[in-house]
Amino acid sequence: MPALSLPTFPRSSSALPDDLRQQLGRVRHIVTDLDNTMVSHGTALTNADRQPSFELPQTLMTLREADIDVTPCSGRNRAMIREDARMLGLTSWIGEMGGVLCTHEGANATWEYFTAEMPYDPDCDLTPHDLIMETGIVDRLLARWFDSLELYNDNGIGYQYREVSVALRGAVVEDEAQAMLDETSLPLELVDNGLVTTITGPTILPAFEDGTVEDVHTYHLNPRGLDKGTALQRYIELMGWDPAEVMACGDSPADCTMAPYVGTFLIMSNGIRNPKVQAALATAGNAWVSSAPSVDGWCEAARTLVALR
Repeated sequence: MPALSLPTFPRSSSALPDDLRQQLGRVRHIVTDLDNTMVSHGTALTNADRQPSFELPQTLMTLREADIDVTPCSGRNRAMIREDARMLGLTSWIGEMGGVLCTHEGANATWEYFTAEMPYDPDCDLTPHDLIMETGIVDRLLARWFDSLELYNDNGIGYQYREVSVALRGAVVEDEAQAMLDETSLPLELVDNGLVTTITGPTILPAFEDGTVEDVHTYHLNPRGLDKGTALQRYIELMGWDPAEVMACGDSPADCTMAPYVGTFLIMSNGIRNPKVQAALATAGNAWVSSAPSVDGWCEAARTLVALR
């Protein structure tokens, strides 16, 4: 398949034709992946080149002044993404690949689980994550890929604190892993949430002395039909937004599932070379690629949106 060619998101609003000015000028809501998209190297104070930078917090303040809200949409669990949102001054978030939808944070927080095709009774005293673990499928996957797959420890918080999905990292034969999931009593699917570049802490996976790794994927075992796209569709419904006024951003195949549900989709330049990303966006008529990688490109795109307001 030839390499996918997408238009580069405009760095300036001055030369845009009227139809694009109208389309991009409608954006009032940004729903965005975090790692390698809005944030680089795990900090809000670093640019894509690992240099100290205040660009992201300054851009978030500018967006707020322009009445454009930002909602992080991540594979991170509640404890992590909630704290990320709080520190960045954001009042809503989507966690666990769409499994937990928080429409308002604070003293009167409102949230719900989203399990798509997997039946779930909120009164069962178990989380969807607990139900997945009870099937034994996680132990089977870890035994099959005993030297190349591990449970993803969420920055020391631990995988057991997840509520809907199960997070793993490593490398598997994805078709075989999905076939194993299909044999369980619950409708489940394997979702690739992008590549890991650095691992800190104990791991069974091969890593260089500086913690960098190669060909290590972040995987999520999700209820079937649950991805960032279907979750965003539900989230837009809960918020009462017009999809045409939403721009979604990401760098991985999992992020590309949001494209059909929004007016504008931005794939980061650091993610466009992934063959799965190219396949996912091959027929997307609303997709752009950022002019710079991760946080640098994200902030440039945000500044363009502000200028169009």
